[in-house]
Amino acid sequence: MGYLKELKSGFIKFWRDIGFKVPSDDVLDEISENILPDGEDPSDFWRNQINRLKRRARSLENTENLIAFYGSSSIRLWVHMKEDLAPLNVLNLGFGGSNYAWCAHYFDEVFGPLHPSKIVLYAGENDLGEGKSPETVLADCKRLVQKIKEKDANIALAIISIKPTIARQEMLPDILETNRLLEKYVVHELQAQFIDVFNPMISKDHKPRPELYMADGLHLNKAGYEIWSRTIRGALLPS
Repeated sequence: MGYLKELKSGFIKFWRDIGFKVPSDDVLDEISENILPDGEDPSDFWRNQINRLKRRARSLENTENLIAFYGSSSIRLWVHMKEDLAPLNVLNLGFGGSNYAWCAHYFDEVFGPLHPSKIVLYAGENDLGEGKSPETVLADCKRLVQKIKEKDANIALAIISIKPTIARQEMLPDILETNRLLEKYVVHELQAQFIDVFNPMISKDHKPRPELYMADGLHLNKAGYEIWSRTIRGALLPS
């Protein structure tokens, strides 16, 4: 379709403008087909997303014990987050197609004057899909954490493991290695929370459970988010 070609061109320009390596065509196809919201003008996609998040962050009335979720489309598409994680006070600041580097790039603009009690991060899938190594994903994650700590050293952190997906089964070894590196960094260096969603989503034969995904084999369906809700809510609620 024409809009996908236009969207891909916009992504390529965006990557080059901010100095990132342009991914391969198959990765661009996958991102373009999966993150364009209905009715969105492709030429305005990135700016519209960021502006939407800024408005959401600045329009909050209740910021007491606020937990902000920041990351890629698995966060953005979690439309029932507030209900699923009640009674926690949560804010969804996910934007589709993002990776740790983009999250760092937009962090100051998105969060602005907002000072949540905790930030929960989810990224890494698109990073690996773009051909980045587990070590590079970790380095990009560290840069984002540095941005957060520069804003407010008292903000608590939690990082969600990269989930397995049917569409990216060939990446499972890299996902496992990236999760290992992230967990070691989060637990031992940051002394923060590492929330494992990988293992609850894997079958006994060590494959992604197909009943947890949309038809694209990449994004979560209701059953997938039910697992996320139980796992993440259990990790974040006071014991």
